Amino acid sequence: MKSCIKLISILGLIGLTAVELWADKPKSERKIDIPIPVGHDAKGLRLPMRNEQGKLQFILDVQHMVHVDQANVQMHNSIIQTYDDQTGAPSAKIELINSVMNTDTNIITTQDPVVITRDDFRLTGDSAVFNTKTRQGKVVKNVRLIIYNRDELKKKDTEQVSANEQK
Repeated sequence: MKSCIKLISILGLIGLTAVELWADKPKSERKIDIPIPVGHDAKGLRLPMRNEQGKLQFILDVQHMVHVDQANVQMHNSIIQTYDDQTGAPSAKIELINSVMNTDTNIITTQDPVVITRDDFRLTGDSAVFNTKTRQGKVVKNVRLIIYNRDELKKKDTEQVSANEQK
């Protein structure tokens, strides 16, 4: 009888420990959920994406979207408006003509011209890859970058150099 009680209590402790370890595991990356069945399309779709804290990360506005298969969605004439994590203010705007988004990896690719704008620059190129999780991307072929506030950048650089020299 005593050994049976010991066995049950040991199994209970092991079970509780396993539950705690399982609960402490980091959550897997969120997958973008497209509310369109596979093989169907939608027009005028707006998808806001938020992080785990509920802060708005980006809004995806698509004129025409087709859910090709379980993982891929074709988008035509889409705009991605990203938002700053700390301030919540609009950050960069990405304009795509034709693109494909993989909802498993959250990566958007395009072989058509792309335009990325922010208050201080405009970046254009013939094709691009954009990771919506990390908000990093790559623009390739005929890349053109226009920086609007170049004088402010020079001021910041000289301020940083003088601050580093003082240290």
